[in-house]
Amino acid sequence: MKSAPKLHAVTSVRLQILVSLLLLFAVAPTTAAAANKIPDSAWQTGTLRDVTTDTHSRVVGMINNGHGMVGTQIRIVWHYTIDGNQYAYQADRTTRGRKKPLDVTINAPIKFAVVGMDLYLKDEAGKVHKLAIATKTLKEKNGDGK
Repeated sequence: MKSAPKLHAVTSVRLQILVSLLLLFAVAPTTAAAANKIPDSAWQTGTLRDVTTDTHSRVVGMINNGHGMVGTQIRIVWHYTIDGNQYAYQADRTTRGRKKPLDVTINAPIKFAVVGMDLYLKDEAGKVHKLAIATKTLKEKNGDGK
């Protein structure tokens, strides 16, 4: 008597890998797509006035099968001050650990675009980076006093 063909069951590991790959391919193009959606007319030229950093660390823990591990996470917040035509902006970029700063020059012209509370900045190689606007200050007009 012949045995019936066996169907391969989807294991939980295979399912996790499949879901991870699907999410990766679904989320990966969103940053590039957001940068591509910025119209050319939205890009402005300003002056990068300052770049400063703050370092934040926090203790994190994990328990796995009764064994615990404790470590620290270090985050660096980069503050970019940009002088535009009408507004001055301070925009923040948070990185983990050893990420390098953006390739930009203080007191040099810089291309940026503002979309809602996000500021997109082009580094010296033309790569677009997304930052979060922390402050937006209206500049006073010269000689107006208002």
